[in-house]
Amino acid sequence: MQTDTAKHVVETLLQTGNSNEIAEISGKLDQLIRLADETLHMQKVAALEPGNVLRFHTGLHSIALSLPDAQDDYIQRVILRRRAFYEAKLLSLIQTTGVIGPEVTVCDIGANIGNHSIFFGKVLQAKRVLAFEPLPHCYETLCRNLDLNGLSNALAYNCMVGAKSGRGDIARFNPRNLGSTVFVAAKNGPIPMVALDDLMDAEEMQGLGFIKVDVEGMQMDVLNGAKKLIKTFRPVMWIEILGKDKSAAATMKLMESLGYMATPIGGTNHLFTPKP
Repeated sequence: MQTDTAKHVVETLLQTGNSNEIAEISGKLDQLIRLADETLHMQKVAALEPGNVLRFHTGLHSIALSLPDAQDDYIQRVILRRRAFYEAKLLSLIQTTGVIGPEVTVCDIGANIGNHSIFFGKVLQAKRVLAFEPLPHCYETLCRNLDLNGLSNALAYNCMVGAKSGRGDIARFNPRNLGSTVFVAAKNGPIPMVALDDLMDAEEMQGLGFIKVDVEGMQMDVLNGAKKLIKTFRPVMWIEILGKDKSAAATMKLMESLGYMATPIGGTNHLFTPKP
């Protein structure tokens, strides 16, 4: 209603031809709308259950997500505003493919607070979900959210995934968008890093059929450290491809060399399926 009113006022002013007055009032209206939106958002934050828990339904499934940073963090704000999973349309698309089910193990690389992991495990009923999240604060929330949703078959790892097992560190951090944190390999860094190929023989990996990679431009490192695993299990892969043009082209070239074909599924996201 506020947006409609603002539009009506601007349209009326346009008819007067006073451009300076239009610009001034339009700017003030924008400020008022942003203030009203922020006030409404803070009311929603204050209404969260103890532990900053939001509950909502997806189909027949009751979902609970702890959102301790909903006041500022972009992803948690979206979840709270919509009372739904973040990237719900993309998750629904994955659901329609039927690639994840009770016999499939899923790797969620860049799991953040568990939004996707919970969809894979609770809604799609994956056999097992292996969630990798290097940022300690997000990892704590991830573990809480897995517990809140009763996902005893999900395992969380507080580590990076890279080209080689070793150590890493934070290269860029944004408190208003925790999911955009960028990590880099660092010999003496404080964060453990693992190459998926080093986990290939682990019992937890058996039945691997789907990998989601959302690592803020580090997808080539993840893929280079998982070539053997990919060739062995041939999982369907959801990869967010960020980085400069050369990085995107290199990702496509590598996946093609591994015998995959790409399908854009929205924005920078691509679904890679093994060629027949």
